[in-house]
Parts: sequence; C-alpha cells; structure tokens
Amino acid sequence: MYTSNIQVASRYAKSLLKQAIDMGVLDHVYKDALFFKKVGKSHKTLFRVLHNPIIKNETKLAILTSIFQSRIHPLTFHLLKLLSHRKREGILPTIIDTFLEQYYIYRGIKAASVTTTFRLSDDLIRYFKNLAKSLVPCKEVILKEYVNPSIQGGFVLRIEDQQLDNSLATRLHKLKKQYSIAEY
Repeated sequence: MYTSNIQVASRYAKSLLKQAIDMGVLDHVYKDALFFKKVGKSHKTLFRVLHNPIIKNETKLAILTSIFQSRIHPLTFHLLKLLSHRKREGILPTIIDTFLEQYYIYRGIKAASVTTTFRLSDDLIRYFKNLAKSLVPCKEVILKEYVNPSIQGGFVLRIEDQQLDNSLATRLHKLKKQYSIAEY
C-alpha cells in the first residue's frame, strides 16, 4: 500500500502538535515552525539539499544540527533527528506547513488576506481583522496584506472560501456591465 508524503507529513505534524501540547511547549514549537519557514524562504538550497537522495543522511543531519540545534526547542530538534534517522528529511517543509495548519485549527486562528491600493495603518489592520472575524467565527485572524493598484481603490478581503470585494475596479465593472445590458 502506497502512503503519500502528505499523509506521512500529517502524521508527523499531528504527533508533534500532541507532544507539544502535552509538554506545554506548543508556542515554542510554533515559533520553531515559523523559523523553519523563514529559513526555507531565505535559503531555498537548504530544502533542496534535504530532498536530494544523493546526499547522505548523516550529512543532512549535520547541516540541520549546525543550523537549528541551538535555535529551536529540543522537541522540535528531536523531530529533525527522527526524520533523519528514518530518511525523511525531504518532507520537513510539508510537515511544517501541516503543523501550522493544525496549530491554527487548535488555536481557532484563521488566515485572511486583504488587498488594497496602499499599505494599511494599524487601525485599518484591526478593522479588517474584526471584519474577517465577523464573516467567519474564530478567536484570532492572521491578516496578510497585499498592495495592488489595479483594484483602483477600496479593498478585497478573503477568508476561507469567502471573498468580500469592495474594490472600485469591481464596482466600475459591474456598472459598465449593467449599462451595456441596458443599452440593448
């Protein structure tokens, strides 16, 4: 029977979440996961090395140890050693992504995005977080900002499968469509 990397990563992530909760170190492990994401974005070759079957597992573990051992919680580092021992370092990015998804579910956190034509002030960030909470019940919202001049004004808020498009470009498009239909 074939088990996909996503299924395997999900099991590791679930186990990590449970152990972190049991040990009372969930927030530490969460910060470690964010640190992995940050390192992965700035040093893409690291994850390419982890995926490379030619590089020995001992070498991969030595690399991971030199980068992370002093910077992450021992539970998180234990996961790295376990993955290396089982020759599964390559699925670390998937484990991290899955762990973060499970963490957000556990904490009642939802991810949302807002697109405007300018950078948001702290007051507007709070406003959009509250607006997102009113659309989808949750304890907290992590808001990602995007600046896109093509919306011409207003905003587009996305959370889960909902989109609130209050952009000027969409309003103009609807008006144009409405008047083009009325002419015929």
